[in-house]
Amino acid sequence: MRDERQCVFETIGAFLSGSGGKWDWDDFISCSLMNPELDKIRRQAAAIDLPLDAEGADTLKALLVQVEQFTGDDPKKQKPWRVEFGMACGLAVGAVLWCASYLDGGGPFQNLQLILFPAAIGITAVALRNKRKQLGIYDPEIIARNKGGRV
Repeated sequence: MRDERQCVFETIGAFLSGSGGKWDWDDFISCSLMNPELDKIRRQAAAIDLPLDAEGADTLKALLVQVEQFTGDDPKKQKPWRVEFGMACGLAVGAVLWCASYLDGGGPFQNLQLILFPAAIGITAVALRNKRKQLGIYDPEIIARNKGGRV
């Protein structure tokens, strides 16, 4: 996932300084953002008339200050666990089980299910935890935003 706050800050700053690419501003004002507050700032920037005059530059500088002050996520809100975390924990448990049941002469591919099943269980445990706590893709805000559709 990209850092939308950083993207908005850099794009407006580059446009004001004239260091942006040929199509950067057009890309910025044409594509909606996932965060509704940053998308509101993007729409306000898109409403400025071009070529840029002093009033428009002042408005963009004010929007840049808003982006700087934007904190984003609620710091009290829990973060979702990553699926890779569950897979890594499952693989570690599976490797221990596999080593404990290793038979000489059986080869390295004996009992691979002892490695793969715990990894799958770890992934499932992470998904169920995130769903139960309504985090990540199970967050009601994200679900509502996705129902609204994005371009």
